[in-house]
Amino acid sequence: MELISVQLARSTWLADVNEFNPRGLNLFARLVPNLIEEYKFKVFPKEGDDFAQGMKFSKGEYVNQNGEALMVELVIFNDGVVADTNASTQNSDDFLKGIAESLPNLGLSYNPEMIRTRVYLSQVFVRCSARMSAVSQKLSDFGRRLSGAVGQQSHFEFSAFEFWPDQTQSFKPAIFSFQRKTGTAFSENRYWSQAALPTDKHLELLDELEAILA
Repeated sequence: MELISVQLARSTWLADVNEFNPRGLNLFARLVPNLIEEYKFKVFPKEGDDFAQGMKFSKGEYVNQNGEALMVELVIFNDGVVADTNASTQNSDDFLKGIAESLPNLGLSYNPEMIRTRVYLSQVFVRCSARMSAVSQKLSDFGRRLSGAVGQQSHFEFSAFEFWPDQTQSFKPAIFSFQRKTGTAFSENRYWSQAALPTDKHLELLDELEAILA
């Protein structure tokens, strides 16, 4: 697969956020101003806001280890923190790690063991050298029958599939989806894909998928 762009690279760290602030310090006097200054957030929470949907920081800038300036989004919930970039989940993790490791300097607490688990969401646009219709001759034949039934010079092809986790389980990660990019010609072979994986692992699986379709 050829990576065209990363639409979303989300890293979620699940933890009891109250453990970061055991002494009940005023975050608006310490953490919030620091985050605004360090990461240049243009949208940020204000004291007295309703935080039922989390404390949201938006349109910030994070300079990664390669010196690249990335746009970042951050949301702090009671049970964890979420970071978004359009680069990779590794960058999102590094961004959260930088915040976490700075907490003791602000009178707050951090220990890596506070993080119970990490959850990822990767969404990418890719170009695939193989045609999805190759996955099944029967589905290709059905597409031709559908095209004939609809008429009006229509052309239908098998263009998407998904793998779902068991919806009866307590942990339901995001579905794996691979589908043609909306608004593009079949000949462009452009696809959108989503997986509950770090970006690099997601791309590795897409390479495997391309080999299956070839």
